[in-house]
Amino acid sequence: MSPIIDIEDLRYRYSGAAADALAGVTLRLDEGEFVALVGPNGSGKSTLARLVGGLDRPAGAVRAAVCGHDLLDPDGRLAARRDVGVLFQNPENQIVGENVEEDVAFGLENLGLPSAAIRARVDEMLERFALTGLRLREPHLLSGGQKQRTALASVLAIPRRLLVLDEPTAMLDPAGRDEVSAAVAALRADGLTVLLVTQEMDDVVAADRVLAMEAGRTVFDGRPDGLFGDADLVRRLSLGLPVAGEVALALAGRGTLLRRLPLTIEGLARALAPESAREGP
Repeated sequence: MSPIIDIEDLRYRYSGAAADALAGVTLRLDEGEFVALVGPNGSGKSTLARLVGGLDRPAGAVRAAVCGHDLLDPDGRLAARRDVGVLFQNPENQIVGENVEEDVAFGLENLGLPSAAIRARVDEMLERFALTGLRLREPHLLSGGQKQRTALASVLAIPRRLLVLDEPTAMLDPAGRDEVSAAVAALRADGLTVLLVTQEMDDVVAADRVLAMEAGRTVFDGRPDGLFGDADLVRRLSLGLPVAGEVALALAGRGTLLRRLPLTIEGLARALAPESAREGP
């Protein structure tokens, strides 16, 4: 089976810029993979997300295929937009309907689907994202998490092969982040391929792979524990650690040394448990 994303030496430069925003990125995602994309501000993460979604034209590439569509070709980019759903960090920039129901129906109406099919799909998406009770709610009356779930339901009302999330929880409070994270986890469980741009290191832990970028290039591609185990690279990219890792480091500073760096709260609890408890069922 062909990969969902098959990119080699992808380049992009903004008009008037002195250097490439993407200076030779290589990325492959297979069906059903969940890949996190991290890096400091200005590293090219959001630029890559836009190109993968077919929203901008690359300057060039050896290969630039997404869902089998050539991003170097105008028709290919247009086709990619149909197969790739992109969710940005500010949902207000994506919500266009006068209420939740209208927003979820918007893309389906543009496809010219029959009214009965639109109603059925809207009902399905409202239920899936726990929005049924909010279907007639105006966007300005929604919480941050509700707005982002509405935007996500609208993006996925049209069936997609790939979901690109560009820091979808960056503007949300903890409750809103939990809402969106739970929705994305359910989508991943259903086998949807996900590329997540994030600065939340706790989100990275759940990924199958993590891709780290610096100055428009990829500098790491591997498992999350491999990234967080490279203290020099984490420090250089100003990434920080998941909460459990930060707590473990703080404990180490107080004399409690752990054999390995935990990346989850559950892992931290196990590492701190007495040896007899760790060996039990």
